[in-house]
Amino acid sequence: MRQDLLIYTAAVANSFPGRISKLREIIDIFGDAEKLFSLPPAEAMEVCPLIRTFADRLYSAEALRTAEQEIMWAESHGIDILCHTDRRYPSRLKECPDAPLILYRKGSIPLSGKRIVAIVGTRGATQYGKRYCDSIIEKLSELKIKPVVVSGLALGIDTYAHTFALRYGLKTIAVMGTGFNTVYPAANENLAGQILDKGALVSEFSHLMPSLPQNFVRRNRIIAGLSDCILLVESRIKGGGLITADFGLHYNRSVFAVPGRIDDNSFKGCNALIENNAASIATGGESIIKGMNWDMMPRQPELDFGSEDEDAESDAQDKSDIKSLIYKYIDNHPDCDISQISEWTGTPTQNLAMPLLELEMSGRIRVVSGNRYCSK
Repeated sequence: MRQDLLIYTAAVANSFPGRISKLREIIDIFGDAEKLFSLPPAEAMEVCPLIRTFADRLYSAEALRTAEQEIMWAESHGIDILCHTDRRYPSRLKECPDAPLILYRKGSIPLSGKRIVAIVGTRGATQYGKRYCDSIIEKLSELKIKPVVVSGLALGIDTYAHTFALRYGLKTIAVMGTGFNTVYPAANENLAGQILDKGALVSEFSHLMPSLPQNFVRRNRIIAGLSDCILLVESRIKGGGLITADFGLHYNRSVFAVPGRIDDNSFKGCNALIENNAASIATGGESIIKGMNWDMMPRQPELDFGSEDEDAESDAQDKSDIKSLIYKYIDNHPDCDISQISEWTGTPTQNLAMPLLELEMSGRIRVVSGNRYCSK
């Protein structure tokens, strides 16, 4: 059943590439792509006349055959496929009206971490831009709740963002402008492999999709959509980094920019965002930490699980904190499973067994059918 849904969704996505908001509008009418295809074409077009504009492609035998080939290829290469109706689909991106119907992911981390910062900029980065990219990421790595760094795997600032994230022990997500059969630029193939060990590679594109310039622009909206905030490290007056920042503004994300000399073309894009009050000035990692209230976030309310020892060790405090996070999520998301809890708390599933058991024993939560949880 799930594979059918993926095939039908891929067929819809492939039939009208680049018009995601229209496709989302169509899918919302039917609920999902499988329900759309369950109706005869004439009836579906009666329900949603917009389908007529690409019915020839959508209902061709080639569309379903190509979509099936695409899904089978991804699964055979260990690539996770996230449908927009999937609970594992990144929650921030799902809020965006032009989020992709299907997302391909390969790597070790979920895409809905508690803190995610996009760091982007020009391919022709200067030493000044490189230095500030390094120092800002180093500062962010000192936070107790460490953010995930997302960027676009391009040369220049993107490469530095991924590289410095790995250097300072942060997880990183690379959003690709190609399918998984191609790493572009080829110079970053080794970097992509390192990211797989400590993060994830993400793409909305089929391995059958040719590498097209417009796909890299489409990639930028995913970078913005995955993130809590966007940092533009260095940009001329036009460039992909500015496009990502613009997407972020449309998605109500916080945007930061590193300032440069007013006569330096490499920073005219950053300076323009700051001058127009579209971005907050970022003179270091502290600017982002303060702007996002990441250094002042209130602690989660602690729950009393029967311990009266006020001098407990720090590891006991950490256990209480994680149980508080788990309980809060379950209380707000009844009928959730362990993978969803893991994704929201940023805790590996193997580390959740004991806190969940203790919550169950304390009477705070209960297990319902299918190993799902709800609060009492």
